[in-house]
Amino acid sequence: MGLKDKLFPKKGQSKDLIVTKAKTHIRKLAMINKNYSKRAEISRKNAKIALQRGEKDRAKNYLIQYKNYQTKVDRANNIRSKIERQIEALEEGQIVSQTGSVMEGMRDELEYIATKASPEKAAEIAEDSELYVTQIEEAADILAGDPEIDLAIDVSEELDQLETEMLLEKGGSMPKVPTDDLVYLPDYPIEEEEIPGESKEKLQEEIEKLRKELEG
Repeated sequence: MGLKDKLFPKKGQSKDLIVTKAKTHIRKLAMINKNYSKRAEISRKNAKIALQRGEKDRAKNYLIQYKNYQTKVDRANNIRSKIERQIEALEEGQIVSQTGSVMEGMRDELEYIATKASPEKAAEIAEDSELYVTQIEEAADILAGDPEIDLAIDVSEELDQLETEMLLEKGGSMPKVPTDDLVYLPDYPIEEEEIPGESKEKLQEEIEKLRKELEG
């Protein structure tokens, strides 16, 4: 497996693991560079010593070593810079990816809400609700029915007889306007609950107190 495959595998490894390996490799390159820089420094000093000794050819050889180590240092620095840029790209890419994922989730949620709360949907719900209300009212009317039909009782003759009796009682004419005395009798006596010992003012105070408790 090559260096590229080790540092940036296509599958099976998380971004954090890749970045950890990359930073470990950068530290390794730094150690190598330190070693190359030290050797380059020694080679250059030896080249000076060779010149002082009058050994020009040997001085050239030391300078060749110096240049070779310098090339290695530059190459390692270039590799390190590329890895660092890729680490930064990975970290930035992860932020971009997470941002995209968050925005995608928000978009999907907004789409769902907009679908549920669309004007067309609201109108459909309102129309359905009115239809259901109408159906319930119709069902209630059916259940309530018409007592005359449901019980199969014909009261036409009794009604005519009652009208005749009322005409005779009123001297041959039906009253045009009902009077206050014409109040239907209840099926059973209705007793109003009395609150002994309490005036209207006291009752009003209790109502006001209850209203404040509900509002508080």
